[in-house]
Amino acid sequence: MAEFDNRYSSNGKANAALATGIIGTAGVGLGLLGGLGNGLWGSANCNRAGWDNYGPCSDNTPVTRYEMGLQQQLAEKDAAIALRDANTYNDQKSLQLYQYVDGRFREFEAALASQAVVNQKTADDIKLVRKDVEIEAERRCCADNAIVNYANATFYAKLIAGVTPTTTDPTPQSTYNPIPNCKPCCNN
Repeated sequence: MAEFDNRYSSNGKANAALATGIIGTAGVGLGLLGGLGNGLWGSANCNRAGWDNYGPCSDNTPVTRYEMGLQQQLAEKDAAIALRDANTYNDQKSLQLYQYVDGRFREFEAALASQAVVNQKTADDIKLVRKDVEIEAERRCCADNAIVNYANATFYAKLIAGVTPTTTDPTPQSTYNPIPNCKPCCNN
């Protein structure tokens, strides 16, 4: 028989121990990863190591009615708080929108009021200009009428001698005034 070499006999035990340690470390490592451990064992109630009070995490972990009631009360409170927060946020946003729209309407109202003032001033100015034009037209008419009347009285013969030899009496002539009657100042 061949002689047994002891140099290699302890090597097999060391390899087995090393493999077992690696597998155990990998298992604990997977449990510590949380998400991967929960994916393997499938429970959100597991601790970070992937274990609960009953062993490896699973969806079949028993709970009492009391614990379930507590969880439901917590869920109801969380829902009420979330609804309150959502309503508060919605109210704040609605108020901000109202303030923005109200501010814009006030700008429009101010612009319209300003334009109304400008329009009224323009209308008043047009009335004054029309009145001034009417007064100026009346003054010019009266002045022109006075010139025509002066020219008629000064340079136009009022009596013209008769054209026929038998008549020696002069005949009165009418004067011509092409300027229309200017109401208050003209008496043609």
